[in-house]
Amino acid sequence: MKKILLSIFIITAVTTVVAQTDSISGTQEPYLVPKITQNWFVSIGGGANIYFGEFDKHGSLDKRVSYVGKLAIGKWFTPTIGFRAQFDLAGMKGFLNPYSTQFTVTDIARNHAYGTMDESGYYKEKFNYLNSHLDLLVSIFKYKENRFYQLIPYLGAGYVFRFGYGENGGIHEGEFTVNTGIINRFRLSKTFDLDFELGGMFANQRFDGVHGGQMLEGGLTATIGLNIKLGKTKTFKRQEKCDYSTYENQIAAAKQEHNDNVKKLSDDLSAAKQKIANLEQQLSEKPKSEKPTVDEQKIIKETFDDVLFEIDSDKLKDEAKMQIDKVADILKKYSNVTVKLSGHTDSSGSISYNQQLSQRRAEAVKKHLQEKGVNAVIEVVAYGEERSVATNKTTEGRSKNRRTEIEIYIK
Repeated sequence: MKKILLSIFIITAVTTVVAQTDSISGTQEPYLVPKITQNWFVSIGGGANIYFGEFDKHGSLDKRVSYVGKLAIGKWFTPTIGFRAQFDLAGMKGFLNPYSTQFTVTDIARNHAYGTMDESGYYKEKFNYLNSHLDLLVSIFKYKENRFYQLIPYLGAGYVFRFGYGENGGIHEGEFTVNTGIINRFRLSKTFDLDFELGGMFANQRFDGVHGGQMLEGGLTATIGLNIKLGKTKTFKRQEKCDYSTYENQIAAAKQEHNDNVKKLSDDLSAAKQKIANLEQQLSEKPKSEKPTVDEQKIIKETFDDVLFEIDSDKLKDEAKMQIDKVADILKKYSNVTVKLSGHTDSSGSISYNQQLSQRRAEAVKKHLQEKGVNAVIEVVAYGEERSVATNKTTEGRSKNRRTEIEIYIK
């Protein structure tokens, strides 16, 4: 008996682990978790039970077959995982040696004996028991709504009570149980399934009233029954796949635009650096007191872009400081130049405030030139929002108007 029940237990455990691994690895399809009121079922069935106790091997299996009836209610929480509460009412038929010296036979066990003693000193034995248990159900195969066959191992725990017959009736002490088995389920319709179940119940060896025997005893059952799916929702809905292609396309386009802008700015920066390098080379070849040619004056004027500022700010940005540093390096080579700084704003803010802000912006550029050692004459003019170079209706236009212009005059 022990080998049979242990075999069922091992098979159930292995198939449960396999099913769980299969689900975790991603081979199971994604399905929505049902509501608490959905995917309930009721199972009823009946069949045969064979009990395995200390003295039962005295008789053949055909003389020990008794009845079993079952009633269960449960719920599937996912296509592969479910729980049930089951009640098994079973009969036990076996043999008992009330005068055994090998085991301790209690009075309760003696009350189960009936008939006459055979030549080996054994009586026939019978009693009933009610086993109530909670089981974890695991469906092995990948879920399909119309799948004809399902293999469902289960594993659970419960409590069993023993009943006597006739004058020995009544409820006797019970024991905790471990229950395991396999359900073979065949789909009959959307609502009904046909179940063939092979199961086993483990209990402490003293359950039948005989003490000192094998560690475990219990019953092996084979039943046929009907599984009834309750409610309107009897299946699982597949989780809809989210389409991210639109967002992915937008992200790709934004990345491409960003890369194009970075490349353009990099090319413009390289060109500006080359112009500055050429200018520095030309200026380094002339004496400090020599007046630049007309072409050189044009180069100086065209090389330096406006110094741009953030909104409502007169603080120089890092790139602006680098730009002014280049101007300072060239101006220090000439003693006959005059620098004019013109401060400007966009149309944000009042006219009087913008006038003051444009003044501060021009003064910020002047201060930085002087800190870099420029001794030339520097004139500062504030125009406020009067002389826009672009429209103030767009963000790009306003950014171009927040500036300080640098003009260099050769005497």
